[in-house]
Parts: sequence; C-alpha cells; structure tokens
Amino acid sequence: MGTSESGAPAWTLEAIEKLQQLWNGGVEIEVICQTLGRPEAMVRAKAAELKLPQHVRPH
Repeated sequence: MGTSESGAPAWTLEAIEKLQQLWNGGVEIEVICQTLGRPEAMVRAKAAELKLPQHVRPH
C-alpha cells in the first residue's frame, strides 16, 4: 500500500467505504481518525471531496 505526502496510508476503496459508513453513522471524528489511522485534516478533506454531509460535533 502506498503512502501520501503526509506519511498516512493512501486512500483505498475499503478505507473510503469505511469512512462513508462511519461518517454517515454519526461516529465522532476522533474515532473515525483512529479507526482509519489518518489525521483529522485528511479525513475531513476526503469527506469534503466525497461530498459527505457536514459532520457536526455532538454537544
């Protein structure tokens, strides 16, 4: 598996599907980042690229 410029793993189809599943399930962003092994900025950028709905932090 390749790595991105940040050193995080490159996005695979499985990782993208997992991101979509967790994101749409309302999982907290910190948990998504830990699960995928990617920094928050990278996860949020991919979510925006995929046009996922805005992820709101629970209060």
